[in-house]
Amino acid sequence: MSTGMAVLKTCMATVSLGGSLDQKLDAIAAAGFDGIELLDDDLNRSGITPAECAKRCADLGLTIDLYQPFRRAEGVPTDEFGAVLTRFRHHLGLMDALGASSILVVSNTDDDADPSRDLSVTQLAALADVATEHGMTVAFEALAWGTHISRVTDAWDAVRRAAHPSLYLVVDTFHLLAGGEDTADLERLPDGAVGFLQLADAPWLDLDVLSWSRGHRCFPDEGEMDLLTPVSSVLAAGYAGPLSLEIFNPGFRERPPHEVALQGAAALERFAERLQGAATAHPVGTSAPSVGL
Repeated sequence: MSTGMAVLKTCMATVSLGGSLDQKLDAIAAAGFDGIELLDDDLNRSGITPAECAKRCADLGLTIDLYQPFRRAEGVPTDEFGAVLTRFRHHLGLMDALGASSILVVSNTDDDADPSRDLSVTQLAALADVATEHGMTVAFEALAWGTHISRVTDAWDAVRRAAHPSLYLVVDTFHLLAGGEDTADLERLPDGAVGFLQLADAPWLDLDVLSWSRGHRCFPDEGEMDLLTPVSSVLAAGYAGPLSLEIFNPGFRERPPHEVALQGAAALERFAERLQGAATAHPVGTSAPSVGL
């Protein structure tokens, strides 16, 4: 779209597509996306080195905007946290070879997760300290089935209390809405609180949230959730990072990756036009940025 306004980057998570990692990268680039979220398992199964993956992305004009996910990172027993840091440093080493600078840490979903918010804050800050040593940042996301941190407001509380310059908040529209939160919860966050925005729609289903998330996500406006209102709120609060599609859907992964990537690009373009229309009709101080597809 040529509107004369600032252009947001677009991004697609490699988990959204089937096929090999090479096929996924080709499809994402051919569909016009600017960057990727790289799933660690996609890299592990690819048979290519991180350096080779970095070159492939660079040749295709793709940035690696997020490396993900890092699990069982907070709320772990104190005597286990040294092992957590060892795992974390291993991932940062891979990221260094990839040229990636931000790692997605997700909230603890294990039954033995410690409920102490103070402990989670301390451990997240320690991870951010290690990331800083490598010139990297930590993106923290609340999974809707998290044991003690399952809401955006929970994750923001931990990020706010850690108060670390290398730690920032991720909002995933599926987790937000499936977890029972809404735009009002986002509007209580300070401007600029959201550091990365993942978009996923879904039909409303009577399922456990894990099965719902892993099996039924779809592209914006192809499900039944209202993504427009919360995303408009995040943009109005000053968000200028990528709009990233993270779609867990086995049916999508069974289809040709180029076909699905093009479908995602078209859906994101239509959604961006709706965002812009909403900003024009109900201005909140600034216009919604254009999306660069």
